[in-house]
Amino acid sequence: HVVNKKKIEKMSNFVRKTLLSTLSTRSFLKQCGSTTVTNFTKSTLCKRTFSCMTKLPRQFGSFQQRWLHQENASKKSYDNLSKYLETEIKGEMEEGVANFDKLLEGWTKHCDGVKITLSKKVGNETVKVNFSISGALEGYSGPEEEEMDVEAPLLCKPPFEVEIVKPSGSTMAIRCLVDEYMMEEGEDDVSDRFEIVNVTIHNGKPEETTYVCEAENMDAEMYDGLLDVLEERGIDSLFVDSLVEFSTKYEKKEYVDFLMSMKKFADE
Repeated sequence: HVVNKKKIEKMSNFVRKTLLSTLSTRSFLKQCGSTTVTNFTKSTLCKRTFSCMTKLPRQFGSFQQRWLHQENASKKSYDNLSKYLETEIKGEMEEGVANFDKLLEGWTKHCDGVKITLSKKVGNETVKVNFSISGALEGYSGPEEEEMDVEAPLLCKPPFEVEIVKPSGSTMAIRCLVDEYMMEEGEDDVSDRFEIVNVTIHNGKPEETTYVCEAENMDAEMYDGLLDVLEERGIDSLFVDSLVEFSTKYEKKEYVDFLMSMKKFADE
């Protein structure tokens, strides 16, 4: 395009400079030729356009093969698990699931899965012992067994809580732990079988604001007094021995039931 120089002179300096710059750019592109512009445009677009990327076709066949392989592997793993469980159940049943109903005589037993509550009346008080066998299985190993590195039998030694309930509903709850090293037969000191962890007083149900007295902060006279209270209500060394025996046999029953449930799941 030819631009009249007189018209340019009449324009403001800013407009004049802009127009002259545009004319210079057009002139440069004309001299370089259209191929330069075309190549520049193509190289720019190729970096940003999805059509320039190589797309691989979906391999439906290989996906189906993977799915079938996973399905077969899933069935095989269940079959292997089921065979193991069958052998394990058979072995446990051959050892025998002992009858534990005769243990802890004098106590009423209420079993709800892994949670057990024992209860009885002592005078005008109700005494309850609450415990759970979950996670309480451990190997019994006295000092001699540890030194000889002998494989220890499994015993279920659950922590337990004794609740002594007055007719008014006022309750003293004493939490206890079974001693790590069960003492030899004939040593019937109550303190040899378990230890007190803490004690609380509440009205039927402890609250978050209820004070907890830790045994480590008690003086010896209070601690011994609580042991006497427990012993008078049947919580002594013989009781703890029976509790461990009951828990061990009951845990085995629950374990066999668990194995059967798992086998049923694997076979389904």
